[in-house]
Amino acid sequence: MTDAPQVSVIVPVFNGAATLGDAIESIRAQEAQVEIIVVDDGSTDDTPRVIETLTDIVAIRQDNLGPAAARNSGLVFARAPLVAFLDDDDLWMPHKLCHHLQLLEEHPNASVVLGHTAFEGLDPETGAWNRVAGPHLLYHLGAALCRREVFDRIGTFDPALRSSEDVDWFLRVRDAGLEIVVTPEIAQIHRRNGDNMTRGKDLRELGFIEVVKRSLDRRRAQAAGER
Repeated sequence: MTDAPQVSVIVPVFNGAATLGDAIESIRAQEAQVEIIVVDDGSTDDTPRVIETLTDIVAIRQDNLGPAAARNSGLVFARAPLVAFLDDDDLWMPHKLCHHLQLLEEHPNASVVLGHTAFEGLDPETGAWNRVAGPHLLYHLGAALCRREVFDRIGTFDPALRSSEDVDWFLRVRDAGLEIVVTPEIAQIHRRNGDNMTRGKDLRELGFIEVVKRSLDRRRAQAAGER
């Protein structure tokens, strides 16, 4: 870890002992100076032991409060002017940060760069990960790079949301009129397995309908204020 990181990378993890190492390696493979902040959100498996084996990271442990609260805890310790996130069961493409850093340099007024997401599924017979979908443009934090100042302007993640907290945050960025630069390149691989928190849940259970309604209410309020 350098004294002056370009990017603070926050990794929330809950019972991710089997996948956390791969996620960290995909961060270390980036062509950028990073600090890695791992937030253990009350894991009950071997995650604490895995974290102890990792070097040059900031390790935080808290009670199980959900991914939004875990990301907020990581932001408290973030020192870099840019912030990125990666879930413990996902991977970054090799040149993700390099490409996003270049785009932010080319777009000085942009608050966020957002790439595409591809999906992989685990073959239970071979144990191999295979591409199953994508690339798709989604409001996934793992596919983004953010200026630290945007959190000061629109706030952090809503800890009341156990799911769709990332969609809620992106919609707040959009509704505030901040610029999001979209790139067609794949930024992250989202790995689907039987342990994913969102597996088998509908849109209401995921909180998606609620956060969309919040966005509609904000825009209606803005329109009423302009009249």
